[in-house]
Amino acid sequence: MMSILDSMRWRYATKKFDQSKKISSEDLSDLKEAIRLAPSSYGFQLFKVLIITDPDIKKKLYKESYLQSQVKDCSHLFVFCSYKKVNDSHIDEFTTLMDEYRKLDQEKGIIKTLQSKAKILAYGTIAKTDLGSRKEEDLLQWMKKQCYIAMTHLLIACADKRIDACPFEGFRSAQYDKILGLENRNLTSTVLVPVGYRSDEDHHQHRTKVRKSLENIFEEL
Repeated sequence: MMSILDSMRWRYATKKFDQSKKISSEDLSDLKEAIRLAPSSYGFQLFKVLIITDPDIKKKLYKESYLQSQVKDCSHLFVFCSYKKVNDSHIDEFTTLMDEYRKLDQEKGIIKTLQSKAKILAYGTIAKTDLGSRKEEDLLQWMKKQCYIAMTHLLIACADKRIDACPFEGFRSAQYDKILGLENRNLTSTVLVPVGYRSDEDHHQHRTKVRKSLENIFEEL
């Protein structure tokens, strides 16, 4: 049985996908769940993930991706979109959900003492005060970072299931937003991950992975 490190050594940024191979619905569900379980700041999950399979849409996006073939040839194109603005309603939605889950925990006997509604509301108030004090551009960058955290979980899940993937920043975000109808949805495309199965013609799969040494990266203080 292969370990998660074996899977990480196996993966690479796939340059050419086999168009004839598609991800199963079962595997797709697992990839979605991996993203859903990813951590996020405050737990708010201020992102959406669009999963593109329509060939015509992928062709349009391919043209706005500097003609990089992974976008049109992959089985599924994951487009991670961050919110452009965070509103009080987003925080209220989370605290309401938190309250519901804590009640379920108590019913299941997972927790003995139910977290008070006041503490949950206080958590939301702290978040609103913090986020409300930040500049708009800083908030946007913060929300975009949440996409990268979630994307990492997708990459790990793909590697674990021997599904190929390629994290992707080389695209015109404004054009993606237009094609995908995001402009009036408080969303903007942030990072992509084409996923599928590598082509036998992709010679990059045979190359030795190039990484710095442990000594070069880590310092223990």
